[in-house]
This record gives sequence, structure tokens and C-alpha cells, in this order.
Amino acid sequence: MAVPLPEGLRSTLTDGVRTWRGGPDAPDLRWTDPAGWRLTLDFLGWIDAELTEDVLGGLVAPARNARQADLTAGGLGAFPSARRARVLWYGITDERDTAAALAEGVRRALAPIVPRVEEGSPFRPHVTLGRARAERGADLSAWIARRAVPSGVVPVERVILYRSHLGRGPAQYEPLAAVTVGTGARIVRDVEAEASVHG
Repeated sequence: MAVPLPEGLRSTLTDGVRTWRGGPDAPDLRWTDPAGWRLTLDFLGWIDAELTEDVLGGLVAPARNARQADLTAGGLGAFPSARRARVLWYGITDERDTAAALAEGVRRALAPIVPRVEEGSPFRPHVTLGRARAERGADLSAWIARRAVPSGVVPVERVILYRSHLGRGPAQYEPLAAVTVGTGARIVRDVEAEASVHG
């Protein structure tokens, strides 16, 4: 379940990452596919397809209780730290905890349907750009400090439920349906049509 990135920001960030990957000082990372970039609220893991409708129904109440907002995006960082980076991320600032409240509401609402959702990591808004190949991680502190990073805005207007398809190469993500955010929260079946409305 995730908030999608606007296509303009995705395109600009894609160009930046392409430049970083091709540079002489490019870090040894497994870079993620830009098509999979999104602000993940929670990861359900494998669930029975028959639960899809229950999950979508469970998303409506927390989406209705949340407010739409524009989150500032920009900057790079790493988990657990830039000196021991296992994950390189693109930052999203959630100053008013809009996304955090939505993520927590989603977690509480779905716990009766998918109990393991309560066992997930604390919500930290970001987009994963790459993962270190070395098990010990990599020191990216100097590399991060030298990057010019594009900035933008991520509108919290809808939450999309994705199905991931694993195989050779990067995972592929299929949008199943969306739930709009705000007092008029509703389930939208045609995600592509909704995306054209939101740009």
C-alpha cells in the first residue's frame, strides 16, 4: 500500500539517478527500478487473493480520517546510517505527520485482516533508491554529501494497493485499486484513469 509519486518528480529523479549510476564514483548498489518508486505506507507480504476486497474495505476508514497534503521531497540519506548504508533513500518530509497518521491508521485497520501488519517497522517516509551489495553495507557519507538532489512535492491524495510480481530482474508492481484520501474517501477500481486525473 503506497502513495504514488507524481510522474514529473519520478522523471526528474530518474534522470538524477541515471547520472549518479554512470558516474566514476558510483557506489556499489543494487539500484531499484524507477517504476517501483513510491511512498510505501505498509507492506502486507503474501496474502490470499480472496482477502483483497477486505483489505480495500479496511483502507477506506483510515483514508477518510486522513487529510490530503503536499509533502516536500528531496535529499538523500541511508539506513541505518550514511556510514553503514544498507539502503540508500530519497527523503520525504512529513512535517505535520500526515502520512505517518495515515500509515498508523492503515496498520490498525488492517491488523484484524492481516495480523502480521502490526509487526512491521516504524514508518519512516522515504523512497528506496538502492541497496548495498556488501552485507556489511557501504560508507556513503561523502558520496551523499556531494550529490545535487532534485526536490519536489508528493501529494497525499490516494493510496494504491499493489500486487508485486517477483521473478528475474526487479519486482513488478501491479496496481489493483486505489482509495482516495479525505472525507469523501472511496474505492477507485480504474487506477490508470484516476492517475490521469491527478497528473
